[in-house]
Amino acid sequence: EFQHMGEIMERVRRIQDRAQLPDLTAAVASLVPHRFSANGSFHIQKKALEIGHSTYGDEHTHLYATQGYVTDPAIQLLQKTHIGTVSSEDCLDMPIPREVINLKLDAGIKECLTVGERGVLGLCTYYAFSNFDQRLMNRLRTMMQILAPHFHLAYLRATTRAHEDQPPTDTPALTAREEEIMRWVAEGKTNWEISIILHVSLNTIK
Repeated sequence: EFQHMGEIMERVRRIQDRAQLPDLTAAVASLVPHRFSANGSFHIQKKALEIGHSTYGDEHTHLYATQGYVTDPAIQLLQKTHIGTVSSEDCLDMPIPREVINLKLDAGIKECLTVGERGVLGLCTYYAFSNFDQRLMNRLRTMMQILAPHFHLAYLRATTRAHEDQPPTDTPALTAREEEIMRWVAEGKTNWEISIILHVSLNTIK
């Protein structure tokens, strides 16, 4: 299973543009099959949500983006704590309005896990999964604790990548590995933490 997760990490490193965003949450389906999934970003200071990709259907996605996200436990934890990776399972006593529960039922949504990953300057990413085997909830939650930081970097890379038609600059290009290391540095990770995440020696990171 750890080898399989390593393969997923390698796959998400190849994500470069918005058209590949479905690959983020789809990658999890090989370990925990699910019917619905979504990913997006949330800016804490601006309280602004952006949907990157969703299979929940246009109506439900719109309702979540305009109303439902404010009651999402993962989004609330991103706003109220300084924890790097949070999930809806971290705060089971958080009340969910009855109207939100009804909206989920109307859309055929049963089991649900949302995960938030904190980024620098308040820019976070989130991932949602629904309608999977309830017995796999802890497995999915643990997997996303490991994968979310990698998904976060892939999402930012896909949504902030410079257009190829922009004029070239004299700035030396970084290799893919150097760029990945710099993104982890920007996230506040230490050299030791980055070496563990990327499975390379500390000297390589330095």
